[in-house]
Amino acid sequence: MFKESLKELRSTRNLVTMAMLCALNVVTSWFSIPLSPTLKISFSYLSMSMIGHLFGPSCGIICGFILDTVKFVIKPSGPYNPLWALVEMGAGLLYGVLLYKKQATLKRCFITKFVVSLIMNVLITSALMAFLYSKGFIFYASSRVVKNLLLWPVESTLMYLILSRVAVLFKRDPKPKEKA
Repeated sequence: MFKESLKELRSTRNLVTMAMLCALNVVTSWFSIPLSPTLKISFSYLSMSMIGHLFGPSCGIICGFILDTVKFVIKPSGPYNPLWALVEMGAGLLYGVLLYKKQATLKRCFITKFVVSLIMNVLITSALMAFLYSKGFIFYASSRVVKNLLLWPVESTLMYLILSRVAVLFKRDPKPKEKA
């Protein structure tokens, strides 16, 4: 799966699509809804799920690293910490492993969003925040659990609607048809 995903980088069309999805991720992250200083609602996960679905886990990891770095350069929020890149890379990895070369069904999108939210948004992010900001893990995890459980059905449904359409559009044959 990882080798096949790396082969996706050979195509100029794929590279351009990934770049556009990364740009979309950066732009959608600017329009997040802050709930607290450490908690926000964002739709940038949609572009990362598209990258994982279309190009796989290797491309998801690469794009995750690039995205974290670009977001920091464009809009820094404190000193740069490479640990946050691991969160983006992990999300790209999980979206790729769970969605690459698989049909985007509603059930698969619900499972994928649950796994990514639990592992990356609740466990890893809360652990990093507890480590970096000296408050307890439970302090950060409790609000993240509530937020992610409330948003899980909405985010999963949006992800399904978008991935099912994007896969159809992207997989179309780009070659023009011959005239009879």
